[in-house]
Amino acid sequence: MIYRLVLAVAVMTALVGVTAPALSTARADAASGSMERQLDELGAELTTLVETDDATVNGDARRAVEIRLPPRTYTNAGVSHLQFAERAGVSVATWTVESRKRTERLVGIPIRTTASTDRLDEPGTHRLVFVLTRSDGQRVLRVHRFKSEAAARGSHA
Repeated sequence: MIYRLVLAVAVMTALVGVTAPALSTARADAASGSMERQLDELGAELTTLVETDDATVNGDARRAVEIRLPPRTYTNAGVSHLQFAERAGVSVATWTVESRKRTERLVGIPIRTTASTDRLDEPGTHRLVFVLTRSDGQRVLRVHRFKSEAAARGSHA
């Protein structure tokens, strides 16, 4: 009876030791895959915005989107943060999963953030508005937090 218990514990320990790295990789892949899908959709929407709408000083051309940062769970490693930035005149998004940074190109014009959209740290849904404007003769995307319809009428959303 004792031998069976010792053998069972040894087998379980070995199984956990073998599956732990695979589980960690699967959790990280789930988080990155979720972000890649969302950012692919966002990139397509922003490309359509840039190609079909005119950039004005008032920022009449805009897209409201929801981006969900996956929380850390047993099956998902979670995303610790998401940032929007400009690299060589191109808008990119960078996110971190388990200390590994991933970057994806969004659209071929510069992006400008506000203090509230510079770095999204909280897991969950973030409602953002991307506004196509003109600044110093150059087309740029500005990203803001979504405000209520009443507040949006008075300024950029």
